[in-house]
Amino acid sequence: MTHTNDPVIEALRASLAADPTNIPVWLHLADLLLAADRPTEAIDALRNALQAGAPEVETSARLIPLLRATDQVAEALIRAEQILAATQHQELHAELIRIHQQRGDLEGATQELQSYRERYPGADTAEWDEAQTAAEKPDPDTSSGETVAATPREAADKPPAAEDEEPPHDPQLNLIEVGGSDEDDDDWASQFDWGDLHVTFADVAGLEDVKRQIRLRIIAPMENQDVYRAFNRKAGGGILLYGPPGCGKTHLARATAGECGANFVAIGIHDIVDKYWGESEKMIHALFDEARRKAPTILFFDEFDALGSPRGNAGSQFWKTMVDQLLQEMDGMQSNNDDVLIFAATNVPWNVDSAFRRPGRFDRTFFVPPPDLKGREGILDMHATKLPGGDALSLRKIAKATSLFTGADLKSLCERASEDALERSLESGVVQNVTQTDFDNELVGMDSSALEWLASAKNYARYGNEGGQYDELKKFLKRVKRW
Repeated sequence: MTHTNDPVIEALRASLAADPTNIPVWLHLADLLLAADRPTEAIDALRNALQAGAPEVETSARLIPLLRATDQVAEALIRAEQILAATQHQELHAELIRIHQQRGDLEGATQELQSYRERYPGADTAEWDEAQTAAEKPDPDTSSGETVAATPREAADKPPAAEDEEPPHDPQLNLIEVGGSDEDDDDWASQFDWGDLHVTFADVAGLEDVKRQIRLRIIAPMENQDVYRAFNRKAGGGILLYGPPGCGKTHLARATAGECGANFVAIGIHDIVDKYWGESEKMIHALFDEARRKAPTILFFDEFDALGSPRGNAGSQFWKTMVDQLLQEMDGMQSNNDDVLIFAATNVPWNVDSAFRRPGRFDRTFFVPPPDLKGREGILDMHATKLPGGDALSLRKIAKATSLFTGADLKSLCERASEDALERSLESGVVQNVTQTDFDNELVGMDSSALEWLASAKNYARYGNEGGQYDELKKFLKRVKRW
């Protein structure tokens, strides 16, 4: 089917290929794709907007109904529970009820409906009352006339079996056994790009302290395994990277894999959640099995807070069993995790379950801050010098004027400054150089996208720093003297 707005969509995609951190363009692209009846692509656009740092609640309120409408109810459930654990949002609370009902989780829907009525008295609940009544089924084996509600597992997680089919697999299995090793799971895990990377620390501007720690604690054990074995130390383990959006957490993980000569696989929440009970656990097990076979391997989980939120925050058994499976795989309870390194990135480390932080899991947490002066110069050199006239710019002057700018902010600044020169070039018909004035003009109306994150993070650094987990953040805040 051809859409009249396809050229506009393709133009937006081209723009995002040049600047994948442009949140307004991602959101506009999602609107156009939805209007063009392309919901799956709209979902991907909204996911990318969130990854780029779009407002989480507002963007999730658009994404979650689309996930439910396209039957991606597991991801919808996890995202809705995560948002509602931190804030009140009436429409998302209503969506959570619909999600439970779509999964056939009558008990969960009833609990959320009761909570909804208490929180929003007077709200119209007729939509769910009718659905709840329809979900109740008379038990043909009793003569009392009582209604017996289908359990969540019976109604949602297992489709009814035909008479000539074998009964569905019992979901009440040990988590490790659920993983199994059948060929379908292996095929699923092999879909990822497990190839070597050619990105190293030389491609990462700034972050020298973080790179030093990674060299000492991650790369050295992999390169000098005999020495570390003498001290009863092994290569592998887990690293949690946290910091403002756009500061290069993913790029740093990729560069670590390049330095180690390891395979690198990036996994998003939508890659490992499935609407059927037990399937997500199978996927996680298959993923770790493949990582062990292809070791040395770095598994990188982005938006990890969506998977690793505290298990007591919500009542979803579906979600809890998936998190438990991930914990067991990280522990290597059934297999050896030597030379398998788990990297995870999050903007909100305080939302990650403390169970993930014990030794053997994410026993090291690194703060990835906005780049310092030298780092900003390096990032500007990567982007500004590629522009006409870029060699004549005073990168030091621009770097000094962009304190606390993230790497994504600096890239955006270069592109915005180049638009003025591009406009002059189109008017004159001759390529015009980018000037220092172009940068100065753009800086007038531009500020760091990390400021909001840092203002919020300071409270956790001050009042939630149990065990010194945010010491690096505290030192950074003290050094920049903004809060």
